[in-house]
Amino acid sequence: MEQYTVTELEDALKMVKRLLPPRYECLACYLNRMLEHGCSGLKWCTTYRDMRAPRATAMERRFPELGGYCDCEVMANIFRTNDELWPRLADGKLDDEYVPPCHKVRLGTIKPCELWSMRTGVQWGGGVFRAIKRA
Repeated sequence: MEQYTVTELEDALKMVKRLLPPRYECLACYLNRMLEHGCSGLKWCTTYRDMRAPRATAMERRFPELGGYCDCEVMANIFRTNDELWPRLADGKLDDEYVPPCHKVRLGTIKPCELWSMRTGVQWGGGVFRAIKRA
């Protein structure tokens, strides 16, 4: 049986902690972070659902209907940035380098925070993107 040092175990736990969705982080912010680790199916979506929104069982059926067959397609076709809340460069373009911190959502939802709009409806012409409004 192989023995691990305390430092090796701590490093492994830190890596696992980075891969799990923090409490109250929305699905879109989590996906945006996790896509740097690659895309293979709905792996990150289902990880989020299993950890933070286990009752969202229709997600795996609905996302492909909206054009999200894998995690990167979910970010491309289902979630869009709410441009009003993202920082801009001097020339007016969105700053791709800085990602604002998640505005947080309640546990149990796959809806995005205020930083994102989510596509709803399946119709030709791309459906409708609706910003999440908070009271």
